[in-house]
Amino acid sequence: MFGWLKGKPVAEPPVERTAPYAGDMPWLAGTTLPIPDWDLLLSDAHLQPGAEHAQCSAMAAAWLDAMGAALGGYRRDESPNFMLLSPLEARPARVLLDYLERSRRRVLATLAEVASDEGWGKTAVMVFAGEEAYYTYISGYDSGDAGQEAFSAGMFIDAGYGHFVFTAGPFETMEPVIVHELTHCLVRHLPLPAWLNEGLAVNTEHRYSPGRPRYRPNELEFLFRRFWNARTIQEFWSGKSFLRPDDGQPLSYELARWLVQLLGKDYAQLARFCGLATRDDAGESAAASVFGAGLQDLAEVVLGPGDWAPKPATWSTGTERGQFRFTPNP
Repeated sequence: MFGWLKGKPVAEPPVERTAPYAGDMPWLAGTTLPIPDWDLLLSDAHLQPGAEHAQCSAMAAAWLDAMGAALGGYRRDESPNFMLLSPLEARPARVLLDYLERSRRRVLATLAEVASDEGWGKTAVMVFAGEEAYYTYISGYDSGDAGQEAFSAGMFIDAGYGHFVFTAGPFETMEPVIVHELTHCLVRHLPLPAWLNEGLAVNTEHRYSPGRPRYRPNELEFLFRRFWNARTIQEFWSGKSFLRPDDGQPLSYELARWLVQLLGKDYAQLARFCGLATRDDAGESAAASVFGAGLQDLAEVVLGPGDWAPKPATWSTGTERGQFRFTPNP
């Protein structure tokens, strides 16, 4: 299954495994796979000043070990900054951890003054053997409208102990997912609007793991004209369109990619914008402050004339998974 490893160099020897948390692990009720009640766990853990990182890593170790036992045939491996749960054997797991470490350095350098590795505990990564286990796991979190689960190849779950998950496959298919979800992980500290968060992730992914474009330029132009209107653009600004189970999802990622590319022509301004943009208004006030123009003007460059300005009063609150808790990779 994992023949992509032949001839791959192996990085430094495996680091010492973190000892699991010795206290009681409170688990959320009603989930098929073990998910900790992080609010309760952290309130009872009595984190010691200066030891928070080690203590949180120990909690993550206990969690991943419980997940591995529930799934069967999974192992926990570690590197200096990552804790990996996967069905991989030792050597492929080490290659994957090496790629995670290199990708982390790349994202932090590419998104300087935007991305950050702040936070306690090693970054947790789960690689599932197949889609059934993957979707079983993510169904344990609040995933938006019932029956409207959007397809995804990977997902950063910004809930409790932030972590990202994806399914195992050939290395070339896992690379872009890793870079994309790791970007989400490293900008977690910012209250970014979904479109900006996704635009950063997609552009960083394409920089380090370029693939075949989903659409030809003339095809994308046609699809943009057909799909985007005064109603659907509000789903885009609110984050809801990234969860659509139809073509609206990939078209949302494409629009976010183009908008962030435009902003990235002056990286210093983009970094300032990311530091000010919030979900409440999709970054409208930040755009006015940094660029002297609103998001209406930005969208017109890609979509042409139209009613494109964010209208937060029309959005539902707290229901757009991509905006508030999850960031799926299509």
